[in-house]
Amino acid sequence: MSRKRILSVSLPVLLSAATIMPAPMWADDHVLPLTELRDKARSASEDRAKNIEDIERVLSYPAAAQALAKSNVNGDQVRRAVATLSDQELANLASKARTSEKDVQGGLIVGILALIGLIVVIIIVLSLVA
Repeated sequence: MSRKRILSVSLPVLLSAATIMPAPMWADDHVLPLTELRDKARSASEDRAKNIEDIERVLSYPAAAQALAKSNVNGDQVRRAVATLSDQELANLASKARTSEKDVQGGLIVGILALIGLIVVIIIVLSLVA
């Protein structure tokens, strides 16, 4: 079949198919409104900042500072390691930090052990980053 013949047959078919499907239907399938996209980005950024803040607050406890010092890890190393975590990893670590903080404030030895476990996780992350 010649190229001209193929074009003369396929072009009308393609044009008619394109006109059958309305353009708004195409857009609704995969386009996210810009305001929703901005809101999601802002929310993710705020969540990440809060998680980092919570981790840093917990690591400022004397027990955490002592454990970090014994492991020869300084605050800058921890901040760099925490910054490299994915959003999900950061959320998980922040959740553990908040739990250990509540336990430590309640005077539970479990909280102190959880805090030490948290520091061990951070040290492992540091070794992977370095």
